[in-house]
This record gives sequence, C-alpha cells and structure tokens, in this order.
Amino acid sequence: MSAVAPFNSPYEMLVQMDRKCRSQAAGLPIMEDAREEWTGVQFVLHGRELLASMGDVTEIVSLPAVTKIPGVKPWVLGMANMRGMLLPVIDLERFLYGESTRAMDTQRRLLVVEFDDVFAGLVVENVIGMRHYWVDEKAAELPSWLDNKMSPYVDYSFERSGLHIPVFNMATLVADEAFMDVST
Repeated sequence: MSAVAPFNSPYEMLVQMDRKCRSQAAGLPIMEDAREEWTGVQFVLHGRELLASMGDVTEIVSLPAVTKIPGVKPWVLGMANMRGMLLPVIDLERFLYGESTRAMDTQRRLLVVEFDDVFAGLVVENVIGMRHYWVDEKAAELPSWLDNKMSPYVDYSFERSGLHIPVFNMATLVADEAFMDVST
C-alpha cells in the first residue's frame, strides 16, 4: 500500500503553507496616537515660573565674574569671559521691570542664548530644570498673572494638571530694539 501525497509538488506544498501562515498571522503593530514632544528649560523670573525652548538656550551656568562697562544701561551688568568669548551679561528682570526683586545670590543662573550674531547671558532668579511636554498640551490661553512687561515675549503656554506655564520667546527678546539698545 502506498501513501497518497496530499500535494503534487513541493511548490504546491509551500503555497499552502504560505496561505496558512498568512491567515493565522497577527498584523504588525500600528503606531497609534503618535505624539510630538517639546523640551524646554523651566526657570524663575520676577517670582514666576517660565519656560524657554531647549533650542533657544545654549547653556546654563552659574554667574561668572563680570567686568562692568561704563556708559551702558543699568540692566547690562557687564561682560564675562566664557571660554575665551566675551559674553554680555544682562539682568533680564531689570530689563523688563526696571529693577531686580532679589539681590545677587547663589541661586541666580545665567541662561546663555545665541541667535544669529547675538550672544548674551541672561540672569534669571533660578533654573528649575528640564521639562518635557507633549505638543498637544500647548494652550492658547495665557496665565492671568502675565503682565504687559512680560507678555510681548510670550506667545503661548503649556498646561498640565490645570497649571499654565508660559514659554518665554528668546528670539523675540533679542530681536527687540530696546534689548539691543544698551548704551545710555
């Protein structure tokens, strides 16, 4: 007695196996709800928490030694040497509000920004750290505490758990004629 082969050829056997595998195979995973992430630096200015885009801040350092410059506005603290490059040091709070609410202390930090040919260090009260938000957490409304001194530099905020933190636009700041006019 001879066994009857269910397939006439090896090719037919492979075709049948392929059909069976495809009918029982699970589909490839589908990426659902792909979310874009935004990363920034959270800092304190005038007693308020703000964000700056990570792409706007070159580095964050402790306040370096500053050499005073005669004939400049009071918010220009002077020049600092950052690894051989001269860095103008600006008291951001004094630029915006005409005064600093806190004396220079160990919590103050320098946000170094660089746009085109503008290279500057902005003194802020404190740097809290890096923050990550989903782009869909961007809120159109701004916090009610945002005043007319700071609002020209804020386009939007991020909202999480009912807390709105505005994003300070460094590019708008360095493009401001008042910021670039440092001489008295």
